[in-house]
Amino acid sequence: MVLRFWSVLLLVLSFALQAVSAVAEPRIALVVGNSAYGQVSPLDNPSHDARLMASTLERLGFDVRLLVDANQITMKRAIAQFGRDLRTAGEETTGLFYYAGHGVQSFGNNYLLPVDVALLDAADLDLVAVEAQSVLRQMASARNRTNIVILDACRNNPFETVAELDQNGLAEMKAPTGSFVAYATAPGEVAFDGEGSNSPFTAALVRQMDVPGLQIEQAFKNVRRDVLSQSQGLQTPWDTSSLVSDFSFRSGNTTPAPFEPVVASVPKVSALPEAVAALPSAETAMFRAAESANTIEALEEYLRVYPMGEHLNAARIALAALQSQAPAATAVPIAGLASVTFTAPITRDLPELGGRSMAELITSTPNYAPIEGLPEEVWKGQTCANCHEWNRERLCEQGQRYQVTASARSLHKPHPFGGQFKTVLRAWADNSCP
Repeated sequence: MVLRFWSVLLLVLSFALQAVSAVAEPRIALVVGNSAYGQVSPLDNPSHDARLMASTLERLGFDVRLLVDANQITMKRAIAQFGRDLRTAGEETTGLFYYAGHGVQSFGNNYLLPVDVALLDAADLDLVAVEAQSVLRQMASARNRTNIVILDACRNNPFETVAELDQNGLAEMKAPTGSFVAYATAPGEVAFDGEGSNSPFTAALVRQMDVPGLQIEQAFKNVRRDVLSQSQGLQTPWDTSSLVSDFSFRSGNTTPAPFEPVVASVPKVSALPEAVAALPSAETAMFRAAESANTIEALEEYLRVYPMGEHLNAARIALAALQSQAPAATAVPIAGLASVTFTAPITRDLPELGGRSMAELITSTPNYAPIEGLPEEVWKGQTCANCHEWNRERLCEQGQRYQVTASARSLHKPHPFGGQFKTVLRAWADNSCP
């Protein structure tokens, strides 16, 4: 009994020391979630994401300021005050900035959009938005040891109709020394808002933040794995780091200390974890399908979706081998397709296309797997705008590729809308993609 008393006392003291350690160094956070946009498409989850993040950070010892549906003036004032608070708190402070909402890139710079944003000309973007770099400048000015920036802002581009603002996602920012910058998805890609009350990225991140002693780098690796699995390989969280100190959101050990069992141990059931571990990831499934298809298109698609993937080198080697074997061919005009345009219905007798235009096909569901052998759960039910991120420019690039690749080799290969659709793309490219 005495031994049990001392064991419990030591455990309580251990938790108390961890709590003191967690708050010994100041932690300051600014959390922003913008959902209720007036002039661009509103978003369901950012306000919920921000509230979840704020409550989690407060529980982990951060002094948090939360902004929900903030206009430009409010955001800029809060960022300026955030910088002043960091400078006052001292060099040992950890600063954290979290943003959920619309974000866009222009000329390599990222901009966070307040709820009162309205834009007709790309030249006015910095006048109506908030430059993400301004947050990094405020943090760098404090010269504190650790700064963290988390941007769940890579959703659909609300300014696609504005000239020179047609790029999706965010550009990658260099992390100043002592900083860690994380994005919901890879540069230039689009993140999903999620079907629940929180985005897949933020929900996964909050779970990892609560793991005792988990280093931030490993936490975001786990987030990446979770989101890739949940999105079936369509969303890859990204981060860049120049941290010089270790950091974990919650102090403690990642593995609990052993305790004397009070009751007899239950026999371990290991079959299920081993079976789950044996299942291939979405990335591996896509690589295996591309490897089996053994085509330039399949390998290029894998490399586009997973630019830093586990099978990067193998895919590059296989792609280079195929490209070295590809004979050059001279494009020959295709009869009956001289008048193909992006918006006009495709009138040639192609049952797979159903008389739709290319603009309509982009938002349609594929008829066939984009890569031969790719599991149906990865592509079936997805629109081509989502799974391939097709737009007018990318379709034109495909058509131009078919112009210079031997037709016998390229035009019969599998395609989401059948091999004959490649002849349509090639004819469209022959006419400069009108």
